[in-house]
Amino acid sequence: MIQTSLRRLLGLTFFRDFPINPALSEGLPLSIQAQSAALFRAFAGPITGSPLERATALLAMLTGFSIPLSTSFSEIATGLFVVAWLLSGNFATKWRTICGNNVALLSLALFGLLALGMTWSSEGPLTSGRCLLKFRELVYLPMFIAVFQEPRLRRLGSFAFIAGACVLLGMSYFEWLTGFDYGISSFEDYIIGKDRIVHSIIMALLAYLAALEIFTKSAGSIVARSAWLRRGMWIVVVALAAGNVIFMLHGRTGYLSLAVLTVLFLFERMGRRGVAVACLGLAATAWGALSLSSSIHVRVDQTLLQIRSQFGPERKHAPDPRLEFYENTLKLISRHPLIGTGTGSFQTQYSKLIEGTDDRPTADPHNEYLNLASQVGIPGGLLFFVLLAVQWFAAGRLAAPDQQIGRSVVLTVALGSLFNSLILSVTGGLIYAYFSGLAFAALSQRRGTAAGEGPEAPDVGPAPAVEMALGAGDHELRRAA
Repeated sequence: MIQTSLRRLLGLTFFRDFPINPALSEGLPLSIQAQSAALFRAFAGPITGSPLERATALLAMLTGFSIPLSTSFSEIATGLFVVAWLLSGNFATKWRTICGNNVALLSLALFGLLALGMTWSSEGPLTSGRCLLKFRELVYLPMFIAVFQEPRLRRLGSFAFIAGACVLLGMSYFEWLTGFDYGISSFEDYIIGKDRIVHSIIMALLAYLAALEIFTKSAGSIVARSAWLRRGMWIVVVALAAGNVIFMLHGRTGYLSLAVLTVLFLFERMGRRGVAVACLGLAATAWGALSLSSSIHVRVDQTLLQIRSQFGPERKHAPDPRLEFYENTLKLISRHPLIGTGTGSFQTQYSKLIEGTDDRPTADPHNEYLNLASQVGIPGGLLFFVLLAVQWFAAGRLAAPDQQIGRSVVLTVALGSLFNSLILSVTGGLIYAYFSGLAFAALSQRRGTAAGEGPEAPDVGPAPAVEMALGAGDHELRRAA
């Protein structure tokens, strides 16, 4: 009944054959009607299964779209995704998919270790439970893996994030051009709904994903004739995203992420020569940016000040006391190296450690490896490292573009977690869970293929699908004529 009501309300048989509402398309040229219908089928076609399974897939993509835009939006989209995932049932198939994926199992193992850490935590159940929930993205990861089993659905999921990131990019440039600060209040950073660290990571990922699309092969005669326009569009996105990171933000993590993803991209395209080209290009860019960008110059000076303050002849407090946090957290770990002080105990234990000193208190050591090791012992930090290492090597067994996306998210999170507790943050953890689920979902299919369950469906991305859809629209137009 609900499905029928939705069809009548929207004028679309969304769950079956996706025709365009005649009343809405009345008066439009026949070519536009035909190509609109074909485009709609191309994007909705990959979503198969029961209505609830289709809703789950759509909500997964909505989550990807929401990640760059708003934490509240992401929380709502993710909550609805989890509810739909549970209501859609088919748990036996989902469990087989998860059990056949080492990335999913290791993610659950890390969450399980944190849950176990509640039993010896120096904090009460409420505080430790609240901390455990901050790592809920480790549970979302296998849920995304179970959803993103179709190659075309994974491509659409990637495009959903790109669309949201482009909206964020446009809003950032609008703020820069107009001087109207409608995001997070800042006189120097043009950030909107995220802090500068997360914003810069999103922009670095957008630049990398857009660069991949520049070299994605086209299909269909219409787009093939205007391939230069499509590639030009992606080149503009790359340039704007990279410029946003370099000249409009103060995020050192973003600078590092953009540099590493640039090296990765050129290595994937050109091998060792690409690494050499990337190093030369980055050196030239760094020199130019230091000369032209005051924000980069300020962040470099701040980094040098941190190092001098921490390791100089006289220990001083820097404006950004990250190195101080690292030193004190290592002291915490040395006291309880095997099991830590329990999940959710970091803030209290850190405050006790610096009691009687003028060191700054913190609830976050700004390093995910140290954060985990201080709470559930060195095995916890090592398990996170092993998870990332398994993902890195497993990415080599994936087909494009899953391989490139998998490697990019591993590099971004592995390096970003050296200077930030990325998984602990809502958006950082969701970026990791979403793209890990999207890229490494194919590992379950490879395991199923090896077990004789049939080969994986060929990967037909949204861009080729759209191009073929446009061709189909022309075919329908000729047939109607």
